Amino acid sequence: MKKGIEILEILVGLLALIIGIVTLYPLKFSNTQGIGGQIMVYGIILLGVALLVVGIFRLASVFSYENLGLAKKVNVATSVLTIAAAVVILYFQIVVQGESWLHLLFGIGLLSYAVGRVTVGALTSEYKFGLRVFIIVIGIIIGVFSSVVILFQMVLIHSEGFLKVYLTYSYFTKITFVLIGVDCLASSIFVMFLSRQKQSP
Repeated sequence: MKKGIEILEILVGLLALIIGIVTLYPLKFSNTQGIGGQIMVYGIILLGVALLVVGIFRLASVFSYENLGLAKKVNVATSVLTIAAAVVILYFQIVVQGESWLHLLFGIGLLSYAVGRVTVGALTSEYKFGLRVFIIVIGIIIGVFSSVVILFQMVLIHSEGFLKVYLTYSYFTKITFVLIGVDCLASSIFVMFLSRQKQSP
C-alpha cells in the first residue's frame, strides 16, 4: 500500500510541477501563440484541477499510515479544506467566471496544504529526521507564499516615477505549485530510497 502511495505521490508531484511551470511560462512551451494563449486563458482552471488532485491525494495518503495520531486528524481537516477550496474555484471559474476573490480560495487551499505538511513534519515519527526537517521547511515556505496569495491580489515589485510593475496573485500561486511538486517528488523519492536501504542486507 505504501509503495503505491509513493508512486502516486511522484505522479501528483509531477502534475503539480508541470502545471506550475507551464502556467508560469505558457508562451515558452508552445511554438505558436495560440497554444500559449490557451494556457493563459485556462490557467486558473489548470491550477484549480492541480489543487483538487493534491488535496485528494493528501487525504488518501493520510489513511495509509496507522499511527499519525493528531497529525492524521489535522491532515484530514486540511485536506478536506483544500479539496473544498478547489471545488469552489473550479465552479466559479467554469460556471460564473471572473470572480475577483478567487485569490482567497487559492490562498486558503494552499495554506491548508502547508499546515498539513508542517504538522506531519513536526508530529509524525514515521519519517527520518532529515525528511521531517525538509517537510517543515518547505511547508513554511509554501505557507508564506499562500499568505501572500490570501492578502494581495497584486503585489508591487518595482516603482519608478509613474512606472509601477505588479505581480498578480496567480504568479505566487504558480510558484507555490512548483514547490508542492518539489515537495511531493523529494518526499516520495527519499522514502523509497530509505525503504530500499532497509531491505538491503
